[in-house]
Amino acid sequence: MSKYFVSKTEVKLNGSRIVGYETPLTKPCSKDEAIEGLRRYKAIGITNIHVCKHTSKRYNKLIREYNKRRKEVKLTIGDIAEMTEQAKEEDNNTEHITKEV
Repeated sequence: MSKYFVSKTEVKLNGSRIVGYETPLTKPCSKDEAIEGLRRYKAIGITNIHVCKHTSKRYNKLIREYNKRRKEVKLTIGDIAEMTEQAKEEDNNTEHITKEV
């Protein structure tokens, strides 16, 4: 018996590059269950979704890529220093504006 899963495709313009990726939304299941899942996702307004035939190599690759995208980026000391500088500049700008008014 073949298995299927529901997947979502995203295409974005990043600067001058087109970036696209696919995210699996369900685990592999029967075709009827996958079609029902597709219908439900469309009913709540999710677009660019489709049913894919399960191939373990492709599915596992998509899951690994999804996990990498979703992983949080840890802050470094340099990032924190940059953010504090920006906050100080914004504070100075708001003080300058309130003095003028």
